[in-house]
Amino acid sequence: MEDLSRAYRGEKYITKKKDVGYHTTKWVVFLIFVLYGATLLFPFLWMLLNSFKNGVEFIGNMFGLPQEFDGLNFIEVLEYEMPSGQTIGSMVLMSFLVTILGTTINIFFSACTAYILAKYRFPGRNVIYAIAIFTMIVPIVGTLPSQIKMMDLFFPDKSILGVLFLYSGCFGFNFILLYSAFSSVSNSYIEAASIDGAGRFKTFFGVILPQVKGSIIACSVLQAIALWNDYTTPMLFLPDDQQTLAVGLMSLQTEFDGDYPKLFASMLIAVLPILIIYMIFQKKIIESTNAGGLKG
Repeated sequence: MEDLSRAYRGEKYITKKKDVGYHTTKWVVFLIFVLYGATLLFPFLWMLLNSFKNGVEFIGNMFGLPQEFDGLNFIEVLEYEMPSGQTIGSMVLMSFLVTILGTTINIFFSACTAYILAKYRFPGRNVIYAIAIFTMIVPIVGTLPSQIKMMDLFFPDKSILGVLFLYSGCFGFNFILLYSAFSSVSNSYIEAASIDGAGRFKTFFGVILPQVKGSIIACSVLQAIALWNDYTTPMLFLPDDQQTLAVGLMSLQTEFDGDYPKLFASMLIAVLPILIIYMIFQKKIIESTNAGGLKG
């Protein structure tokens, strides 16, 4: 009986020691993540505060609060006219246009391709899937010469149609995620729709797509972020007077040379729309990407 009591006390001591070690580790990890989060948040807040200052105030009080929050820098930035004749406001609208149309086209073709490869068996299916994986390995620099030559052939006059044509590629991360999502959908839905007389298009749009709505939303948001921040494609294949904000920001570094508050304001204008979208859909993105990776 005494031995059992000692064993119980010893086991209780070990358990208590483990609990103390667990809580200590948890708080250490929490502190590390808080510090890491602060390093990410501080530059954004610093840029936000300094975007409300003028040049003199910024130099004299770089880390303090602005004297007043008037937003004059944002107004001047939006009305500023670039050498090409564009204003920052028109670049923002062009970025929205390219992002919305490019995202819609890319997600549509990616979903169609992923659905066909996930649900249909035909000769060459595995070859197409292997090509899709291989294209993710090739760096952008490796495909740029062929893109330029193709665009010179099909779209010699630079236009938004050529850019949207490049964005319509159906391979990449979106294809992999949607392929995994479609593979996780039971074939019984397709069979039931076929018995009810639904055609292939009605089955795809009316039955299958609603099943993977979360993955579609996640891919759309991630694709929109990528296209909004894309610099190379619009810079190469859009006319100089129809550029996006990502290209305009590079020019503003020269135009606002030394006037950092205005430059910070233009950066905030560029980052805020996509930041808001990501904050709204961040939970859906994490859930869908995790689910797609586990089910595939």
